[in-house]
Amino acid sequence: MRNVKDFGAVGNGLVKDTAAIQQAIDAGGTVYFSPGTYLTGTLFLRSHGGLQLETGAVLLGSLDPEDYKVEDPGSSNHVIKTTQTNDYHLIVARKLENVFIRGGRIDGRSIDFYAGQPETLGYGGRKTLAYPPWKPTQMLFFQESKNVRIEDVELVNSPFWHCFLHGCDWVTIRGVHINSSPMEHNNDGIDIDCCTHVTVSNCIIDTGDDALTFRSNTKYLTDKCVCEYVTVSNCVLRSEYAHALRIGVGGGEIRHGVFSNIVMNNTRGAIWICSKYSNRSRGVDISDLAFDQIHAEAVNFLFIRHDYKFIEGVPFTGTLKDIRFSRLSGRTQLPFLIEGNGLAELANITMSDCQFIAGDPRPLSEQERKFFMIEEIGPLFSIKNATGVTLDKVRVNYDAPDAWSDAPAEF
Repeated sequence: MRNVKDFGAVGNGLVKDTAAIQQAIDAGGTVYFSPGTYLTGTLFLRSHGGLQLETGAVLLGSLDPEDYKVEDPGSSNHVIKTTQTNDYHLIVARKLENVFIRGGRIDGRSIDFYAGQPETLGYGGRKTLAYPPWKPTQMLFFQESKNVRIEDVELVNSPFWHCFLHGCDWVTIRGVHINSSPMEHNNDGIDIDCCTHVTVSNCIIDTGDDALTFRSNTKYLTDKCVCEYVTVSNCVLRSEYAHALRIGVGGGEIRHGVFSNIVMNNTRGAIWICSKYSNRSRGVDISDLAFDQIHAEAVNFLFIRHDYKFIEGVPFTGTLKDIRFSRLSGRTQLPFLIEGNGLAELANITMSDCQFIAGDPRPLSEQERKFFMIEEIGPLFSIKNATGVTLDKVRVNYDAPDAWSDAPAEF
């Protein structure tokens, strides 16, 4: 075990410890952090080792853009660029084996990056802060790595997604706590993209943007793969202005997943499944997903569609099928959407042994309805261009039955 202080790290939150920490990592094996605050820029992990943070140990991201580096400018170590994204991360693991992060806290200091920024209307009409002049992107970035473990660590204040895994295999995420400001942009909790054999358990995630997402964007991978064999269990998820659980985005495939024993408290969107988000990709084929014992209090509990509102003239033409829901409960203020585009396949959606409360939708803003693509409040279940949809033993209590055009108590 390598103690970073043996390599010259100070741990007072003032002196930059990047070089000392990197030397300890490069020496191989487990890198140990005793209690203290370690100010750092980009760190590059190595195979067969990782970071062990003692209780009270904090990795604190630098505010200086010069402290963020790209290991190989010619590699695929980057994200899709917009005016707000770049190639810089706090912790990078690319093409590694047997790598881990355990314990302590990692703080990306988004509060400091956003300091002094004025309030503005963000995506979907919610108040957010204006983008800062510069900020790094995903705080933890794992790409095409195998046997990854992220355990018992607190991730806070990431300026972009807190943890991004792209093209990884055999991944365990357990006991991770994520918290960030509801006023900031793009601060997803965990994004899992084109990964296989993944477990996410016993996590608490509270973010402004999506809490937990599953994607299939193969564009920047050396070896193309799908997102499959994933389980999520015993988690608490919340998103202030987006979705607690989001499935879609990219041009590949998502399949063979189980999501169980999850609470989504006071979240804007609960479960969002959408094949095609924008015209930048063909969309994602989604199949064989099971959701069981999920409780949510949401503006919109369930959103299943082929196309989102940004699709113009290039609709999705693939497959969204074999989605099973059981023992769901909670509250929604907007209808459950199960809507195909009439061109792609939307089939075999089942819901059984569920109980919901339909809230009064009338106080909702026009922005809420646009965000969830709901033109007007109709029946609780909006089902269009879909085959094999089954609702069995689904019970509903209505706060305001006269607000819904059709208000049966049981399906």
